[in-house]
Amino acid sequence: MSHAPDDLTEFPMPRAARCPFDPPEALRARQTEATLSRVRIWDGSTPWLVTRHDQVRALLADPRVSSDVTRSGFPHISPGSKAGSEVRRSFINMDDPEHSRMRRMVTAPFAIRKMQALRPEVQRIADDLIDDLLAGPKPVDLVQAFALPVPSLVICALLGVPYADHGLFQRHTKVLVRRSSAPEDVSAASAALTDYLDALLAEKQAHPEEDLLSDIATRQVATGQLTRQQAARMGVLLLAAGHETTANMIALGTLALLREPGPARRAPRGRRPQDGRCRRRGTPALPEHRAQRAPPRRVGGHHVRGRDDQGGRRHRPGR
Repeated sequence: MSHAPDDLTEFPMPRAARCPFDPPEALRARQTEATLSRVRIWDGSTPWLVTRHDQVRALLADPRVSSDVTRSGFPHISPGSKAGSEVRRSFINMDDPEHSRMRRMVTAPFAIRKMQALRPEVQRIADDLIDDLLAGPKPVDLVQAFALPVPSLVICALLGVPYADHGLFQRHTKVLVRRSSAPEDVSAASAALTDYLDALLAEKQAHPEEDLLSDIATRQVATGQLTRQQAARMGVLLLAAGHETTANMIALGTLALLREPGPARRAPRGRRPQDGRCRRRGTPALPEHRAQRAPPRRVGGHHVRGRDDQGGRRHRPGR
């Protein structure tokens, strides 16, 4: 199925008012089609929309597809997203070899063995918060009382960020990830978080502790592998992604299980439900957008090229 330029769907697509957490019906319809389609985004450009799992995996694994937000024609999801990427570029928005070089600097603390060692502490945090939730007044805001504190406490401990500052970084992160945020607000929030992490890195470099920011400050910054500005941007990414995405999934997962409790009841204690119905209503916490470089490749029956034959515009797959 193809869409003429004057017949393109606006993206992001509106969600149904009856349940704003469900994927838009128009997006569900695209997922049933074995093809790619063009959509129109806020700046009038027309990137490719990729919705099928096999096609998304193929493109994300293709070295000809770029994550570099500085490339001309990159499909920013909103004006705020574009403004933010210009001031807080980190390894998640880079291509190899720079992406791999910087990513390797922070992978060790997140190895499976170290994550498993954290389980008792994460369990203690969750248990304490649930006890407080049950003992407190009703009704309770699950996001504020549980979904946000759990990942915030964990990522603060990993990075070495004082949890007392959680109000500051949660407030600014909310601005960064909100699609409707104005560009000037995104720039201000990004600058505030970068300045905060920069000051914290300076403190860690002078007085290192047993945490990831101290490790970055003493091993990468002190040896010249990273500038402190680069390290601060890396810290912003880890801090924001380390709590915002998990908080969203805790809240959305709880909602899904309340609406369809069957999979949870059937799952063995302590095991993740495998029934797809338990997860089908969830939405991606952070959608992926990539720009394609030449040469073209064939995906879903389409040749997705680096340049449009008619308009000279870069084709940009995203999801």
